[in-house]
Amino acid sequence: MKYSLCAVILMAGFWVTSCNSGVEIERISPENLVALSSFISPQDSIVRVYVYQGKALGDISRSETAVISDAKVTIEEEGKIHTLGFESKTNSYEISNQILKVTPSKHYTLQVTTKSGLVLKAACTVPSNPDTLLFESVKEGNDFVFSPVWPEKTSFFTFSFELKNVIFNPKLGATTGPYLGVVTGNNLYESADRPNKLLENKVYNAFLAETISLKITLYSLDKNAFNYMKTKVEAYNWSANTSGLIPNLREPQPVYSNVQGGVGIFGSYNQSINVIIIK
Repeated sequence: MKYSLCAVILMAGFWVTSCNSGVEIERISPENLVALSSFISPQDSIVRVYVYQGKALGDISRSETAVISDAKVTIEEEGKIHTLGFESKTNSYEISNQILKVTPSKHYTLQVTTKSGLVLKAACTVPSNPDTLLFESVKEGNDFVFSPVWPEKTSFFTFSFELKNVIFNPKLGATTGPYLGVVTGNNLYESADRPNKLLENKVYNAFLAETISLKITLYSLDKNAFNYMKTKVEAYNWSANTSGLIPNLREPQPVYSNVQGGVGIFGSYNQSINVIIIK
């Protein structure tokens, strides 16, 4: 699961002048504002941390020119401190998961110290291993309609769908092969705000294929990752519904940050995969 830090950088100056995110970043001057981003998981082979220099409101800067490459970046787990090295190909600080060994239910603390002496800290706890995501399904003509079943042991989660092992031979009257319906709405869930039914989706023309499978990935999120993703979606929706001709009368809300001494996100996730043979 990959995420871009561009939104963090673009929103940094906006946060400083407009909102209170829970972290007192309005007291940080633009030249001292640093943004970081990192999501850790037991399934990732490499742990990465992205560190950027913030900009004042109205400034424009390409993300590659804002990269901070000379900071000291460490992650601590159970008293053991691991130092991450900067990798120019990815513009991030990296360490092998074989060395750090991100483990379910463990607590990790990230610290970034810049050359100018700024210190940023953040912490997260990796979710326990989630159960396999089950689902309910029905055949409607040539379509496969399915709806995931609520995972009882998971507090915060999202999921993704992907078609696998598709063999389709176009025929007269059936020239369009299987495809997934577009997911609309908020695909982020929490136990405290449980809806009556999870998102329903459809594999169109599924039963026209010779063979086809559906891969469902459940991502169990820690609270930091969930809050960041939820508020990032809300910020995107606010921006998309704002223009010079049609102003958005709602107040803009800050993107969640759990970083002390700066802005950004240090979150974690765990995942399980279920592959269903449709035909």
